[in-house]
Amino acid sequence: MTPVMHDLAVLGGGPAGAVSAWLAARDGLRTVLIDPCMTVPRIEGLSPRLHLWLSRQGLLAGFDKLVGPLPRISHWGETIETVNREWLVDRAELDAHLRQAAVAAGARLHQATGRVADRGDGTVTLSLSDGAQLTARRVFDARGRKAHAGRGAVLRGPATVSICGWVEGSADATPSVSILPFEHGWLWVAAIGPGRVWVQFLGDADAPGTPTDRLLDALCHVAGFSGRVFGDLVVRDSAPVLMPPVEDLSVLPIGDAAAAGDPLSGHGQFWAVSGALAATAARKNLATRPGAESEALARRFLAERSREVFLRQARVGRDFIRLMTRFREYPFWERRWDFPDDEPLHAATDEFRTDRAVVVCDGVLEERQILRTPASPSGVAWFGRIPAVDAWEAFRSGMPVEDMVARWGEAARKLPEFIERERAGPVPDDEEPIR
Repeated sequence: MTPVMHDLAVLGGGPAGAVSAWLAARDGLRTVLIDPCMTVPRIEGLSPRLHLWLSRQGLLAGFDKLVGPLPRISHWGETIETVNREWLVDRAELDAHLRQAAVAAGARLHQATGRVADRGDGTVTLSLSDGAQLTARRVFDARGRKAHAGRGAVLRGPATVSICGWVEGSADATPSVSILPFEHGWLWVAAIGPGRVWVQFLGDADAPGTPTDRLLDALCHVAGFSGRVFGDLVVRDSAPVLMPPVEDLSVLPIGDAAAAGDPLSGHGQFWAVSGALAATAARKNLATRPGAESEALARRFLAERSREVFLRQARVGRDFIRLMTRFREYPFWERRWDFPDDEPLHAATDEFRTDRAVVVCDGVLEERQILRTPASPSGVAWFGRIPAVDAWEAFRSGMPVEDMVARWGEAARKLPEFIERERAGPVPDDEEPIR
């Protein structure tokens, strides 16, 4: 029997892998999603912008396991901030739901782990843990940090461990999320209901003590906890890691497999899904515009995006670290004070200027002019569906709004508002849409 040739095989069924498989199946590709379906149950936060995108795509339909949105109380620096919100979700339940959405769209789910065994001319062979072999024209590697084995990192942050588990909380606690720093790291505390509190401790990987002892020590710094831990702990590597740029476009790493971000940035799941969208745009570009030029464009786009995402998350984490001046001399904080560099989060600009970049246009890649602004120094390609550079030039020339409407439609009435917003300076991360 001739082996089935898949158009796309996706290794890993977390948010990055499941969304990639869902997108490919919707496009009519013969898609296989390979995952053992054994996600370790753990509570994580879902940002408002990712929640909005998933909702708009219909990917949360029938999913009733979200708690929130809850206030996030950040005891950071010298103040207590309560402006942000997030949803709480069990990753095992979310992953299973997204995998089923991919299956409903037409993807085939193969319950196993897998690895790339061979690469030929336009073909990739995968060996699976159940003894099977599969072939595909392209592979998305969404296995997270497991995909780093045998690949040297371009940049790696201080060795960091995440220790998570259920602890006993107050019987009258209301659902909320808290961020609590102390001398040896920081805690993300999610109170889900009476007596149910999930705690994630982030600290140095090489610090002494068992995981249980370290978590209990961290809890001693938080009022209202008895120190009683329930069930098994989840211990994971959480160091930020940037992997090398893609050379072989037949296997594209996405999510943490390409760039594992700093947990302090708070956008892990968002960037995983955003990475799936980026890889999908590269996939479509390679399929519809085959050739060396398209391949070069895809490599450039994916490399620049991974580096930009990684550095942004790492610098967000660094800037949060630097707010904790009272812990400056403690090893955990000292090691992270200057990582990844001393560069600002964004190159400061007080003016509008044009540049060129690779962007996603109608689902594929193209190099085009973008507009760099005080609010979006990394660049914006469109205001809605209106080319940003064209809009700026029309606005700067004094074109009447009615003429803009005649050119671009009713959406152009908001162009003066968009321009003023871009002039005002950077917006908080949670106000940015998923792209």
